[in-house]
Amino acid sequence: MPTYVVKAPPGLSAAQKSAVAHAITSRHTEATGAPKFLTQVVVEQDGPRQERYLGGEAAASADAQGHIWVRGDIRSGRSESVKETLMLNITRDVARITDTKEEFVWVYLCEIAPTNMVEYGRVLPKPGGEEEWFAALPAEIAAQLELGSNRGYFML
Repeated sequence: MPTYVVKAPPGLSAAQKSAVAHAITSRHTEATGAPKFLTQVVVEQDGPRQERYLGGEAAASADAQGHIWVRGDIRSGRSESVKETLMLNITRDVARITDTKEEFVWVYLCEIAPTNMVEYGRVLPKPGGEEEWFAALPAEIAAQLELGSNRGYFML
């Protein structure tokens, strides 16, 4: 289901990365109603081999704070107001957690038609069809997802 990739400069602590993952997961569920256990968040930090450029200049020289990019691949079908609220809330949360100015947190939502996504061997449902989709999963997968949801983490 939704997958968010957060690209940040080095220096975020494990606690900050965890807080970002929890915030994005909560904001996605709050905005869309989708179950928390389906939201994936990947935090990638720039390493010695990665370089990012902004306006043709190395991002580190363009901005001492360092930009944070959040890309969310979500199912299409959400209203413009839902997406706007989701992006603004993620921006505020990530800025607060990472002590970065909101101006340097960029959020991009990329919509994918549910019919173009398969997870757990099933084509994904349109927004609002999650319960029926979940009910059709094999029992062992449904049990894993419920376990992950009840313990507050997503288990693949």
